[in-house]
Amino acid sequence: MYSKQEQNLILYQKAKQKITIHLILYFILLCIYFFLMAYLFSNIEFLKVDDSSFHSMLIKLSAGQLILYGITFVLLSLGNKWFRILYWIDLVITLLLIYFPIHLLLSNLKNILPFFILVACMLVKTIALSQIGGYLKNDRWCKIYYDHTIELDDEDDDWVEKQTKNVDYNKIKEKYAKEMEQDEQDDEDEYETEKAPMTLPQLSVRLGIIIYGELILFPILIQIFSNLFESMDMQKVFATKDIFVLCIFTAFIWTIPLFYMYYNQKATKKIIACCMIGELIRILVYLPSFMKYYNSHEYSIRVFIFFILIDIIRLLILFTFAIHVLKSEQEYAPNPRD
Repeated sequence: MYSKQEQNLILYQKAKQKITIHLILYFILLCIYFFLMAYLFSNIEFLKVDDSSFHSMLIKLSAGQLILYGITFVLLSLGNKWFRILYWIDLVITLLLIYFPIHLLLSNLKNILPFFILVACMLVKTIALSQIGGYLKNDRWCKIYYDHTIELDDEDDDWVEKQTKNVDYNKIKEKYAKEMEQDEQDDEDEYETEKAPMTLPQLSVRLGIIIYGELILFPILIQIFSNLFESMDMQKVFATKDIFVLCIFTAFIWTIPLFYMYYNQKATKKIIACCMIGELIRILVYLPSFMKYYNSHEYSIRVFIFFILIDIIRLLILFTFAIHVLKSEQEYAPNPRD
């Protein structure tokens, strides 16, 4: 007979195993779904579409969603309950992606059947994914793993004893001993971090993640969702080169305060303020080129709205961090580097 603490550890370990297996199975099924979609629209005669943009759309949607759900499933396997919210955000994005085949259909009404079947399959997939969301929220094992709660029915008074019966607790204890010690150490470090503000070298690491993460992430997103930035004749794609150049400019100028922060230089805050002003000047310098694109009437207003939103998101992330550094009371570390 195990104590309550031992039972909780056993149940948590079993919940982790079950949920991890489920997540792997769901990702495999998702891969099979996209493989079957590629096969159907490439080999079934009445589903073939002689349009390179259609096949390009299928590849981008498949790759984008596999990356999206792959990352989300990995995060969900860590056991943080807040990642379940991320899953529902992914589900909303999946539903919004139905816009792309519908938009492409409007310019290719001769092949309405393949588009209709594609949209139907995407809706079925979204419904199936929503069922997985329900599982992550309502399943008993998920509540143990994510919420750390055990729900028992009137008829399941001995459920815990059944689940912990014939389980070698010592093996589980050895397996999770180091993990529990690490969690305790993390809690202590977290407590210490709250007492003392982060130094500039520590903040410089986060700045580096932001600027170089944006340099990689945003051009990739533009490439994946290039359909949103196509010209009206679908021959050109706006913003693919522009967003990459703008991200390079941002990475270049913000590398200067990154080194200033890392080496605890006195002028760090002034350099950061200059970089913020530099971003505003960059907007003014790019504005004539932007207006030239707009006045060419080659692109719909939707293209420019999405481009502006992406640039605002980039700057919002960067400026939020920069303002945090500017307001920081601890400007220099106790022992500045030479």
